[in-house]
Amino acid sequence: MFSSNDKISSRQIKRLLVFDLFGAASLLLPSQLAKSGDGIGVWSILAGMAFAGIYLWMLHTCCCRMPSDYMEYLKTGWGGFLARLLYLCYACLSIVTCAWAAKLLAELMCGTLLDNREFPWALLVVLLLALYGAAAGMEARARVYELLFWVLVIPLVILLLLCVRQVQVMQWFPLLGDGDAISWSFFWSGTWQCFAAFLPLTFVLFLIPHVQEPKKTCRAAAGATLLDGIALVVLYLILLGIFGSGALAKEEYPVITLMGMVKIPGDFIKRLDAVMVGGWFFTLYALIGTTLYYGVVIMRRALTGWEAYKKAGGIGKQVWFLALAVAAYGIAYWFYLSPQAEVRAMRMFYLAGVPFAVLVPAVSLFLCKGEAERRQRAQAVAEMVKAGLEDEQGVFSAGKQQVK
Repeated sequence: MFSSNDKISSRQIKRLLVFDLFGAASLLLPSQLAKSGDGIGVWSILAGMAFAGIYLWMLHTCCCRMPSDYMEYLKTGWGGFLARLLYLCYACLSIVTCAWAAKLLAELMCGTLLDNREFPWALLVVLLLALYGAAAGMEARARVYELLFWVLVIPLVILLLLCVRQVQVMQWFPLLGDGDAISWSFFWSGTWQCFAAFLPLTFVLFLIPHVQEPKKTCRAAAGATLLDGIALVVLYLILLGIFGSGALAKEEYPVITLMGMVKIPGDFIKRLDAVMVGGWFFTLYALIGTTLYYGVVIMRRALTGWEAYKKAGGIGKQVWFLALAVAAYGIAYWFYLSPQAEVRAMRMFYLAGVPFAVLVPAVSLFLCKGEAERRQRAQAVAEMVKAGLEDEQGVFSAGKQQVK
């Protein structure tokens, strides 16, 4: 029997994070990295994964010092007002990411299965499904993706194995690019983009209250990071070996194009690319549901007190989910109508959003540590004083007994 305590296991954490990290990254990163030329994009993925490991270590350190949740931890160093302001920034970043991912999935569906005129309805369906999944809670979402994990992974692995025979290894070289300044500038920009693809790891900070074994949370996140990084390297090498850097850079969604090129023995599936869109539907849907869920959780925690946050009923939570889903729809549709607005939002994300997600826990390691040490010293002094008073009372009582 399943439990119903809004708690998830470390295995479920790992599988949720694999879906959150892989979907958008596998669709967009290969064509972006191919602009650097030849195989240098592989090093960008590996460097981004290394920086993600350092980032995860910072998150793990913060999690180990949390008294109850991330808000209380931030209050010890930043103060109550700044902690709530930082939470609002996290919530806004999460909702904008939800809108961007929903717009990406709706465009993918319209480009492969529907007509572009149906984008508003496709976007509406995507966000309604995300609203339903997010409102069901963390535990329900974790169960669904635990069941779907191997159902989606095994067909993808088989299809990639079928593509290996078409790979031309010579198109990987030179692995270090052309050696000029332009290639290395692409390397660093690609590394920044790859690291940004691992930023859903930030939600580990808000996941601790929903974990059965909090000590295993970051270990599960590290496993998901390693698995996702290896998958991205393998996928990029296959795409680069088949398309070449020039053609790969011009593809919008090269992995979907690749799925359409795969020939299954027997030729019993005519539109394999349309079938495989279903796989990326679930990975992008996982990211949309995750960002919507955490956007609501973080926003509620920032704007309400701790007791009100814990005692909020089902109707109150549904109103929050509905309001932020409507906001996400508006932002996503704005991105669709104004591509320049989406470009500016992406630029703002890379220039401000990524540094924000990195610097807040990094600075908190110093601010909140000092405050925690001061509290521990004050508690130790109070215990010593209390023990001294108890000793004095004991001596006084013994003296009275002797006098009697």
